Amino acid sequence: MAKVKVTVDYSTNRYSDLELKSKGDNVVICLTDNPKFVTLVAIVALIKAQLIEFGNLLALMPQGNKQVTLDKNKSRAILENLLGSTALQVQDLSGGDEGTIIGAGFDVKRKPAPIGLLERPTKLEAKEGPIRGSLEVSWNVVPNAYIYELQYTEAPSTDDSKWIRISSTKRKLVIDGLIRGKAYAIKVAAAGTDPGRVWSDEIISYVM
Repeated sequence: MAKVKVTVDYSTNRYSDLELKSKGDNVVICLTDNPKFVTLVAIVALIKAQLIEFGNLLALMPQGNKQVTLDKNKSRAILENLLGSTALQVQDLSGGDEGTIIGAGFDVKRKPAPIGLLERPTKLEAKEGPIRGSLEVSWNVVPNAYIYELQYTEAPSTDDSKWIRISSTKRKLVIDGLIRGKAYAIKVAAAGTDPGRVWSDEIISYVM
C-alpha cells in the first residue's frame, strides 16, 4: 500500500477560527485513549488546554476589544503549531498509513488528479490595438489553463498557410507588426498538462 503524507497546514488560509476549533476538538477526541498513539498523551493534553483558552477568547470576540483580538491570534498561533507538530508525529507513528492517519483525526494530502484535454476557448475577439498595425485579441478564460497559445496568419487561411504562434499567460494579448489593410485569421488554444490542443474557431480581423 502506498504511503501518504499528513496535512500540516492549519493557517487561516485553510481554517477559519471556528473551523480550527472544531478540527482541534476532533483531533483530541480521536487521539484520546487511542492505542496506536499512546506516546502522544502529553501533547494531546496540551492541545486540549489550548483549545479551552482559544475557545474562551473566541467567545469574547463579539465585544470588538483589540486586546482580545491580539490574545486570540496568539492563542491561535500556539494551537496551529501544536496541531502541526502532532500531525508530523502521527505521520511517523502511522508509517504513512492513510486509515491510521484519518483515525487520528488528521487529513492526508491528496495528489492532484490529472487534468485531461482542456476545452475549446470561446468568445475569441479582436479589435484595433493600441498602436498602428496591431490587434488586441481576447477570449474567455479556460479553467486549469497554464498558458494560452495563439496562432495567426494572413487570411484566408489554407492548408499551406504558415501560422505564427505566440503565447500568453493571460486571456488577452496584443499582436503587433501586422500589415495595415490586410486581414488575418486568428485562433487560440488553452494549454495544460495534456499535450493536446483544442483550437477555437478561426476569426478574421482587418488591421487598420
